[in-house]
Amino acid sequence: MSNNQKFYLFISLSVFLYACGQGNRERSKIPPTPFQTESIQNTASLEALTDAIRSNPSLAENYYKRAIVLNKMGDTQKALEDINRADRLKQNTGKYLYVKALILRDMKQYREAYAFAQSAEILNVDTPELYTLLGDLSQQRNDLKNAEQYLAKSLQIAPYDGETYFYQGTLAARKGDTVNAILKMNKAIEMKPSFKIAYSSLTEVLKNRRLYDSALAVNSSAILQFPKNSEFLVDRGLVYNKFGRLDSALVYYDKAVKMDSKRIDAMLYSASIYFRWKNYTKALEFYEKVLDAKPETPKINYSIALTLEQLGSFTKAEEFLKAEVEKDPDDTQAIIALNRVSGQINSALGVYKEPIPIPVKKAPVPVAKPVVEEPKKLLDTSRVRVNIISPKKKVNIKTDSSRRLKL
Repeated sequence: MSNNQKFYLFISLSVFLYACGQGNRERSKIPPTPFQTESIQNTASLEALTDAIRSNPSLAENYYKRAIVLNKMGDTQKALEDINRADRLKQNTGKYLYVKALILRDMKQYREAYAFAQSAEILNVDTPELYTLLGDLSQQRNDLKNAEQYLAKSLQIAPYDGETYFYQGTLAARKGDTVNAILKMNKAIEMKPSFKIAYSSLTEVLKNRRLYDSALAVNSSAILQFPKNSEFLVDRGLVYNKFGRLDSALVYYDKAVKMDSKRIDAMLYSASIYFRWKNYTKALEFYEKVLDAKPETPKINYSIALTLEQLGSFTKAEEFLKAEVEKDPDDTQAIIALNRVSGQINSALGVYKEPIPIPVKKAPVPVAKPVVEEPKKLLDTSRVRVNIISPKKKVNIKTDSSRRLKL
């Protein structure tokens, strides 16, 4: 058995055992709290805290608590506003700075998040949550050594924290240690089954290693755990897409859109499959849905135009391409397509028009560096060991009788 076969067998067995364990726990434990219940609890907490703030708008603690709830609900902008108010009312409070770092991390403002997380550490916030956050933010800065130290420190305080194991898994993945990444992420899910991102990340790692059956097994656990979350349906579609089961991928993209009509990504994935199948009418249907739902989607006019071109609707395609070029005058792809489509229209009319010139990006002018003559390097004989070559010694070799001169 080759090393690759052993690796795939090991990973498949690990995921199989994990899935079996999940089944046993499902039968022996109280069912997990549904996502809907959590949403209702957050809404109730939000209303109560809002009433408390109206009653006493100068109390920093209520803004701090509401910021946490808003961030859980995904409203990061309002959460940031609340934590900023709390910080203004009661400055240099470590736990406020920690929550601010957490919100900024979720907004992908990693540099600012790292600065506030460090400030919280300076103000003696000594919690596993802070060290886990610093471990994640250090990874975002490619500071893997510090990330490892922060995550180890977090586990010293809370050795059963699932989130910390997850970020250890992402750290292992960054280092190229796929086996360790899979094991750590599995452990994260076992310790904290409600940690959604761990399922998606583990599925992604397994998919990239072409361990499709294992990826689907983890994704099945995610769908059972979070039946109302459309993200995992899209994840399943992507796994099927990766190994060529496009018909199955379409089924799950469709389920995701039915569950959440704002799943632009699922619509685009579906459109790309239909375009690949040359079913341009169906592809156009999905692209138009994306345009209606989110007109600012990048390159959506260009995608619609290419589909219309394949259907022979050159005039409509030209309109969409003009809109795309108007949005971004430096879009070379759109300009080339516009010239091609306009050429088709003008050719049919027997008219010639100058094509739109393609913008040429100017290369930066190289700056001449002053030539500095390097000083000649002299050999430092005091640091070099010189072996004196001795002459060869004379060796008494008898004369070869065959080579003697015959007189």
